[in-house]
Amino acid sequence: MKKDQKNILKGAIIAVVVIYIVLAAVFGTVDPRLWKASVVPGPVTPSGAVGMFDMKTAGYNTLDMGASLAENTNYNLYWYVNRAGWMNIGKGASTLELTAQDAGYVWAVVVIPSGQSYYVDAASTHAKNARAQAVDFMDVTNNGYKYFMFKIDMTNIPKPASGNPGIYFYPYLLAYQKPTLNSPADIGSIGASPVTEYVQWSASFSTLAKSWAIVKVELSVNSTDTTKIQIQHVNVPSVGYLTGDQFGTPLKGTTTLTWDKTIGSNLQDAAYMEYSTNQLNKFDFTTQVLCTFGSGDKFGLTLTVYGLTVTGALESITSTVVLSA
Repeated sequence: MKKDQKNILKGAIIAVVVIYIVLAAVFGTVDPRLWKASVVPGPVTPSGAVGMFDMKTAGYNTLDMGASLAENTNYNLYWYVNRAGWMNIGKGASTLELTAQDAGYVWAVVVIPSGQSYYVDAASTHAKNARAQAVDFMDVTNNGYKYFMFKIDMTNIPKPASGNPGIYFYPYLLAYQKPTLNSPADIGSIGASPVTEYVQWSASFSTLAKSWAIVKVELSVNSTDTTKIQIQHVNVPSVGYLTGDQFGTPLKGTTTLTWDKTIGSNLQDAAYMEYSTNQLNKFDFTTQVLCTFGSGDKFGLTLTVYGLTVTGALESITSTVVLSA
């Protein structure tokens, strides 16, 4: 046998051995007679992810669990899938048809109807619906408004003895109310040497089980002299005890200095003040300032807190305290 023929034969033998080893590993046995009993699976649609599903919903007030909220009255629920673009396939309690293209997911989009004073409590809705895999805040309808939407895992839903498999989706909402800010007494006799003063601002609601979405806190003083008043700390409910440097360098106006801290820009990243049962109706905005006054100095320090309505419109509460030497 020629040398080239020997090399070809040797290579063929090695190839057969390699193929044998690979097949033995794939089928889990070295006995070729048992290989026919094993099948290498191809792509499989997750169990329960395709077909007809009966969807139901019940809404709750996060701060008042005894109050049930009705779909079509307090909130609207729309079911969306992404099939080369967002598509609405149902509303509220309805039967949906999911395809393999949906990859086992449907999105629950919660919309607050006009005239209803509720926020969507995205954190509670996400946490209390076991099949909610993610939450987003986007303009899914291309109408210029963003809505909260929850990615729901529809795989492996047990099929009943009769009818379609399905699930309940529970939106949690927060009742909205604009709070009021108190008017602390003016502080006098501060003196002419550096001294720390505390302005004990606080906000409160007029009714139990209400909430407000904070997006910005602003402090201003009717002076342009940065040595007179310096911000040291500000307490912001649901955010924490912020230091003065977190408010940055003050913006100098014609007659004022203004410090501000942005908490969020929309209903998704706002900080929510929530007045629940067995909670003190006092939301602390105590502000610590360092005063370095001269004889006769007198300044008005103003706190303005910006929040959002249920439609995302900006509103504010404000209070001024006079500090004098």
